[in-house]
Amino acid sequence: MQGRAAREAGGSGNAPLVGRRDALREIDRVLDAAAGGYGFLAMVGEPGAGKTRLLNELADGAIARKLPFVAGRAAEFEQEMPFGAVVDALDDRLEEHTLGLPPGALRLLGQVFPALADLTGEPPFASPESQVARYQLHRTVRHLLEELAEPSGLVLILDDLHWADDATIELLDHLVRHPPRARVLVAVAYRPAQASPRLAALVDAAGPQGVRVGVESLSQSEVREFLGPDVSRSRCESLFKASGGNPFYLEALAKMADGAAPVAGNGLDRHWEKGVANLTEVPPAVRAALQVELSALPPQALAMARGAAVAADVFEPALAAVAAEMEQNAALTALDVLTGHDVVRPAPGGRFRFRHPLVRHVAYAST
Repeated sequence: MQGRAAREAGGSGNAPLVGRRDALREIDRVLDAAAGGYGFLAMVGEPGAGKTRLLNELADGAIARKLPFVAGRAAEFEQEMPFGAVVDALDDRLEEHTLGLPPGALRLLGQVFPALADLTGEPPFASPESQVARYQLHRTVRHLLEELAEPSGLVLILDDLHWADDATIELLDHLVRHPPRARVLVAVAYRPAQASPRLAALVDAAGPQGVRVGVESLSQSEVREFLGPDVSRSRCESLFKASGGNPFYLEALAKMADGAAPVAGNGLDRHWEKGVANLTEVPPAVRAALQVELSALPPQALAMARGAAVAADVFEPALAAVAAEMEQNAALTALDVLTGHDVVRPAPGGRFRFRHPLVRHVAYAST
């Protein structure tokens, strides 16, 4: 079995996991505890913090323990699909697994899982409307997990649950309050600023079986460790300030050409050593991810984001509205949308700021 030290050193072929010793320790602990029954693990952190990487480490740990796992994720553009993340995780497994559930239960599951839809003769992805029907479905999914967990146990991994539909969160709430009577570990990941109250409460609802792992930004010393001894102290400091310790941004920035090395600064024109920042100087992976995020915003919210990017690092809503050429009420509504999507965050004095300077940078470059 690959040990924690090997994983911290990047033993699986990935970049070293710096600053995640406590998280890896919790992963080992919950996997070991899964041998005794149900558990619930939540990885909580901002975009780019490394939640998915830690879920991959969890999957590696399950493999090392010969513990079967299934994995799915919620998608931003599939939030109207009931139970989307659960279907993504389990549907392929159902196609290859002979279920010992009674015909009535299989017909009920066929309303949700395409692999079983031919049992009902109705299209899948139906969400029961009555509370009684939903409870029956939740109980049946619980029995399904118990069936799938025999004989070796099961790890159910669900990523990006801040995008999950209400039906998925309601099902998970049922599972933490009425756990499967089997060796089942449910592991989820989500962004805290975009999580619904019910999603955020799942760990507490799970009681002693619930574990929350906060995936935080790296400290300056951890950034130095990540970059290695060949990188100068001044460049480490510049990369730390430009990335904010976000591992995704840090790794992408560190791979940029030396001529575009980031430096400390508050204004857009001071994030790079050479000239005024422009879109081509943002690492391609970061630029692509942020462009996708911004393009998913409603038109009014995107216009407000662009206006705010023009206004200032920490901006007054009224000034951003002027820059966006929007009326005050429409601008405030758009600002609520931006806050809900964690594009901007409240700042002291009734002002707002972007989640990260690079978010502002890409919004500015799109104007």
